[in-house]
Amino acid sequence: MSKIHHGGNVEEIAETLGIPVEDVKDFSANINPLGFPSDLWNVLVQSFANIEVYPNPNYPELKKAIAAHLNVDSNDVFVGNGATEILDETIRAEKATDALILAPTFGEYERLLKRIGVNIHHYYLQEAANFAVDIDGMVNLLKQHHEITIICLTTPNNPTGQLIPLKDLRKLTDFCNQHHRLLILDESFIDLTVGNQPSFISELTNKDRVYVVRAATKFFAIPGLRLGYGITKNDKLKTLLKTQENTWSVNGIADVFGQNMFSAKKYIKLTQQWLDVQQPALYTALKNISAITVFPSVTNFFLFRSSDPDLRAKLIKQHILIRQCDDYEGLGPQYYRIAVKGPQDNVLLVNTLKKVLRCDRQ
Repeated sequence: MSKIHHGGNVEEIAETLGIPVEDVKDFSANINPLGFPSDLWNVLVQSFANIEVYPNPNYPELKKAIAAHLNVDSNDVFVGNGATEILDETIRAEKATDALILAPTFGEYERLLKRIGVNIHHYYLQEAANFAVDIDGMVNLLKQHHEITIICLTTPNNPTGQLIPLKDLRKLTDFCNQHHRLLILDESFIDLTVGNQPSFISELTNKDRVYVVRAATKFFAIPGLRLGYGITKNDKLKTLLKTQENTWSVNGIADVFGQNMFSAKKYIKLTQQWLDVQQPALYTALKNISAITVFPSVTNFFLFRSSDPDLRAKLIKQHILIRQCDDYEGLGPQYYRIAVKGPQDNVLLVNTLKKVLRCDRQ
């Protein structure tokens, strides 16, 4: 596996170009362009009063707030320093020898699994199907590979933006329950979906061998704060996960933020309104650029293919940063991912793509 790039390295680009960081338009990181919720600034500032005090390692108020928002029990909630830490702990809890992940998908799964010696099996998504997940095909593969005991899926998937229907997730979950497999379901972008798509959390039962992983990072624009959480209703899985939890994994500031984040009702509503308008508008505009092939998405980013493997470098010269997907298993340098931003930035991106590619559909 090649080194994972990740998006958002704006400082390095700005230094290379010799320009201020704010002059770089960053479409490589899928962060809410509304920025940090302004009505939570006071909460954050007040949290500094407790900076000399250890947070409660059980995080009762944080778990209570998350549980109330998701309509689950507080005992179903686990918290950590970003979704990646939750993923790491759920992977370690299972003690597996083999795991199945999508290709393409978020590169951290493979890195975390390989770090503890787990063998990786890839389920390759097909461009002809717009990279949609075929659950029936996956179940058939799992029946042939009894050694695979962990399945890591993302919905919506990163970088493809495709959602896995709840009925398909239920079919896979029932298979996992019957055949002692574990499903780790990453829903880090489920709150950033057009039409506010439902989470699989509402479908969970105490028999389901499923961990659902979520992140506050993308929706609330807090990549520097780090807050992730996981949900399971299965008592055995809870016990296993508790043995992997790190003490004080959530800092006191993130703890206080998380206790209050779902009270930012206006911000949450504005985010959904922005996404419901700007995401389909950008998709339509991208489809009208004949030099690229853009794939359907339900979330705040799009995957597209271009015949120009130097497109990222050319856009950097225009002070625009996009994510090249050559480090994703199943993709290559001709694939790119871009985030949905505000209307002016989206128009700038489309016009610059047309200018750089010297081709637009009439």
